[in-house]
Order: sequence, then structure tokens, then C-alpha cells
Amino acid sequence: MKKIALQPAELFWQDKVPFASEFDDSYFSQQDGLNETRYNFLQHNFLAQRFAELLLDPQKNVFRIAESGFGSGLNFLAAIQLWQQVWQGNTPAGELHFISFEKFPMRLQDLSRVHQAFPEVAEQALLLQAIYPPLLPGWHDLYLPEWNIRLSLWFGDIQEGFKECDSSPMGAVDAWFLDGFAPSKNPQMWQASLFQNMARLSHAETTFATFTAAGIVRRGLQAAGFEVKKDKGFGRKREMCYGKMAHKRSVSSKAPWFERPEQQNLPQVKTAIVVGAGLAGATAAYALAEKGVHVTILEKEEEVATQASGNLAGTLHPLITADWNQRSRWYWAGYQSAMRWLKPWLFEGKVQGDLKGLIQLATDDKLHAHWLQSKERVGVPQEIARWVNEREAAELVGMDRVSPGILYADSGWIYPRSVVETCLTHPNITLELNQQVDEWHYQQGLWQVSAGSQIYQADALVFATASLDQTLNSALKAPLRPVKGQVTHLQDSDLRKPLQMAVTHGGYSSPTASGHWVSGATFEAPDMGTELSLAGHRHNLQAAEVALPDWLQVTADAFANQQSGRIAFRPTTPDHLPIVGPVADWDFMQQAYLTQSHTKALFQYPRQAYLPHLYISNGHGARGMISVFLAAEMICAEVFGQALPLAQSLYYASHPARFQIREWRSGKRQK
Repeated sequence: MKKIALQPAELFWQDKVPFASEFDDSYFSQQDGLNETRYNFLQHNFLAQRFAELLLDPQKNVFRIAESGFGSGLNFLAAIQLWQQVWQGNTPAGELHFISFEKFPMRLQDLSRVHQAFPEVAEQALLLQAIYPPLLPGWHDLYLPEWNIRLSLWFGDIQEGFKECDSSPMGAVDAWFLDGFAPSKNPQMWQASLFQNMARLSHAETTFATFTAAGIVRRGLQAAGFEVKKDKGFGRKREMCYGKMAHKRSVSSKAPWFERPEQQNLPQVKTAIVVGAGLAGATAAYALAEKGVHVTILEKEEEVATQASGNLAGTLHPLITADWNQRSRWYWAGYQSAMRWLKPWLFEGKVQGDLKGLIQLATDDKLHAHWLQSKERVGVPQEIARWVNEREAAELVGMDRVSPGILYADSGWIYPRSVVETCLTHPNITLELNQQVDEWHYQQGLWQVSAGSQIYQADALVFATASLDQTLNSALKAPLRPVKGQVTHLQDSDLRKPLQMAVTHGGYSSPTASGHWVSGATFEAPDMGTELSLAGHRHNLQAAEVALPDWLQVTADAFANQQSGRIAFRPTTPDHLPIVGPVADWDFMQQAYLTQSHTKALFQYPRQAYLPHLYISNGHGARGMISVFLAAEMICAEVFGQALPLAQSLYYASHPARFQIREWRSGKRQK
């Protein structure tokens, strides 16, 4: 298992200018770094004019910059300052999406020190410092919502980052900042593959600018399809280069069956129907409503949040693994999304919970060994998680004795129903209860949904119905399995002392919004019974007794309040990742892939076809408190033709067609 931990930048200073020890080169000009950025990258990509043109082009809702080498973020600061100046305090009509790659990211304290040299962008520097992510490998999607600015930072090798970029037309780059240390200092980056990937991720009008006029750079850009011009360099530099793409975008897909829907063939979405009023449905509806879509939620029950979304507490923390595998990376993206939604709502009192910390208690020696491996191989930063001994853990949870464990900062518990209810307060959302969907079909550019005697219609349709509606899930080709979970509710009289912080211990134990406590939860598949059992309560409390020996007054064996708890069914999938995104045209899939040889060259397969504006958000399982927010953002990106909010491989990993495609690609599916 290879080590993937990042190597932070090591700096040394000369005349107040930072240099990278790895490359023995400065991060910016010793004369005037900020004006160097403005001259090279802003002026030669014509950004002031192009930012303003967003006002005149209603079809262009985003401007996307990509940069090789984030460094101190100075180019980003200059770009967002210009963006703010163009809009002069008004809400921007479009989004500025800034993508950057950095193999040796700066530590926050170094970043802050560098920024002190540029008081002109002090305001922008504080904004960046407030959202600067922990040094974990992979994508970090960050937002400045007040200015409609999105920063996508890749920490790691740029070639690996290119593989994870959204290669669809919705993710195409408008302007490149070709930065980084000089080709003579950093030859590993300035390779032909750099320029080829730039071309792959560009469109016919994409521009570029770079501080260098080195022959290897000019020739590489020209070979990749860019027109290259030279201009006077900044300061002591003799020349720099700039230019644009010379041909139309041409991309060959490595996974045509997962290609995103072609937006030009889809009608604009002004109305939507969401089926299901749990966490998945409510968050999807809210994300669409925030974009101006009028959403109708159809819920078959008499109230909202009737399954796992109705539990008294849901815990959330990053999933740390020693190999930082696909699930870890998916749920890290989900965790980042959850924090973007939940932290402001908690601060404003719109949702109930506590995200001041959570401890994963060790019930055996395996957790500590796992932690040491994760720390060594992934380089988990202290601001995300750290190991705490028995004494510190006991102080944090308010007990005399507990196991040691992993303390996750910015984690904890949330009352799921409060999230659902907050989403439903949006003025663009209408809730219809007691509406069992009987059938649906697409007719004359609209989805027609029948529920009893009512017929609803809308431009888009989202299914977020959990796992119990097997007829519907079968129609959507979603291999969902309901897994029963029983939680135990505890009163003050059941405890020796109150628990101060949510903990996990195989199960979990947590405070709740009601002032009581909850412990759970069982995993009882294939049991579909809905009656609470003493056996289930005892299972939950025995796990709590091991990890929290001073917490319970009542013993697991003596607990007799059978009705003090709740049963819900988690929607689970075979690979433990949710099912999120557009629903493929099943007839097309059969003809184009599933009845064809799986060994043909990729270019011989057509791109995937989808049912127009039909989406699913399901299979969120035991980590739904983390995953539903990212799922909502993914569906929004599809509806509005925006770049993906996560790595492309993770989009593929949760694609609704993945199970059928995997079986076919493995050769197991018969014609």
C-alpha cells in the first residue's frame, strides 16, 4: 500500500520573497508579484472584458479559470479582486470557478505570512485563509457564496488531477493560468502531457497566458493545438506567451457509458417534482429551489422524515482509511458539502445539533493500528482528526473512564428532521403529503406523475424514496436493499451522568435535540419486522457498556422499556456508495452496451443516453447525514449544466448505471 501523504511546501525567504526549497525558485517576482500576476494572467487572458460579458450572455452562467500551480494563491486573489471590481458590489450574474493544482501545498501559517506582503488584496486574502482546506490529497471544493466564487483545489500531482477533472463540455476551461516554477527548475510538470490535457479540457475559445517563453513551452502548446503569441515580459523577464485554442474541442471518452447528459438537447428546468420527503428528497428540493426552480415534493406518508431521516440524532465525521480509497474520498467530498450546508444553519439556529467534535472510541487494539497506518500513509492533518488517550477522551465526553480513540474536529451529531424542516421552509417548495406515486411518464417535454387521483407535471423529476418501494426501485434499475436499524432512547434515569459529546463505538451514542440520549443502531437484514425488540435494545446497550463503562445506570440485560426506541430502514447498495445522478435510457443501454461485446475499443461505443431530466438520489445507507448534501449538489449540476462538485472518478463510482455496466464489463452478463 503506497504512501500518498502530501509533502507540504518548505519555504525560505530572500528579501521578503518566499522561495520553494524543493525547486530553489521564487513563488513570484521580486519586483512586484501582484502586478506581475495582473499583467501576465489577467491582462493577457482579457479577463476584465470577459467577466463583464457574462451580463450580456444569459446562456453563459459560469467563467472557469484553471491554473497549474496554486502556490500562495496570489493569482486567485488577483482574479477574485478583479471579479469583485467588475461587479462593483452587485450580486454577480454568473459564477467564477477557479481550478488549481498544487503538488506541494503551503501550510496555512505560511500562506498567511506570504499574504502580508500584499495589502492591496488583504480583504481577498482573509477570504481565502478562512476556507483554505486541510492538507489532504485530492480535490477540495470551496465556496465564497457572497461573490458566487468556487475554488476547486487539487492537492497532489497535476497529472493525477487532470484525470479527475470533469471532462464534459460543462467542465470546459475558459482561461488558463499556466504558472508554476520555471521549466528548468520543474521539468516534471512541463511535459507534453500538460499541454495535451490543457487542450482536452478546453473549448474553441479558450485562452491561456504564461510567464515563460521557453521553447519547450511554446512548442508543447502549439503541438497541443494552441495558437501562441509572444509579448514583452514583466519586469526583468524578456518575453511571455499568451494565445488561444486553434481548433474545436475534441474529446475521446474513457467511459462513454458514464458520460454526462448533453445539455443542448435538454429543455430548461423551471419546475421539478421530487418524490420523497426525507433527507435526500428535501436537500435535493432545496438545492433546486435555491436556483429558482419551483419544486413540488410528493410524500406518500402523513408526515415528512418517516424513515432514518426521522431519528433523533445522526452522527457525521470523515471516513478515514489507510489507503484513502474511493469510499473515503467520496465521503470526504460529502463531508465538505455537509459542512457548507450545516455550519451556517447551526449558527443561525435553523437546525439542531452539535458539530464541536466526535470521538470514535476504540473497543479493541485494531483502531489504534488503523489510525497509525492512516496517519503515516495519508498524512491526516490534526485539524481533521487526532488520537486522544483515555484521560483526554474521558474529559471530552464527561465520564470517568472511557476507551481512547480518534477525535474528529468539526464533527458530531445533527437532528435529521430539523434539516428536512429547514429545507421545506424555502418559498419555492410545495409539500404534498399522502401522495403515493402510481406511475410516471414523459410526454410533450414534461414529466407526468400520477398519485392517486392527482396528476402532477414538471420539467424535471427526482426520485429520493429510500429502499422500501421495491417496485419503483426495480423500475429505476436501482439494486437497493433495506437494512433494518433499531435505536434505543434513554432517559435521565437510565444514566449515571450525561454524555457531553457524540461517540461511535461500533454503534453510536449521542445527545439529542430533545434533551435525552440515543444509542444504536442494529443492522438486521433481511428482517423486515417493525416491532421494537428487547434484543435490539440490549445489543445497542451492550456496545455502549463496553466503550462507556460509567455512562449507563441501567444494565443492558436489565433494560425493560421495549417501546423506548425507533425502527427505520436504511437504503443500502452492494458497494456501500449512494446512487446519485441521471437515469439512463434502459433500452438504449441494452442495445448499445449490454448486448454487445465488452471487449471492443472504447471509441466504438456510443456515449450514454438518458431519460430527459430524470434523476435519482438514493442508497445513502448509514452515512446519509454526510452524503445527501453532495448528492443534492450533483443533481443541481446536472440540471443546470455545471461542472461536477466532485472528482470525475467519484461521479462514476456513484453513477446510477454502474452496477449493470460493471457486470457487463467484467464479462459476466450474457447477451
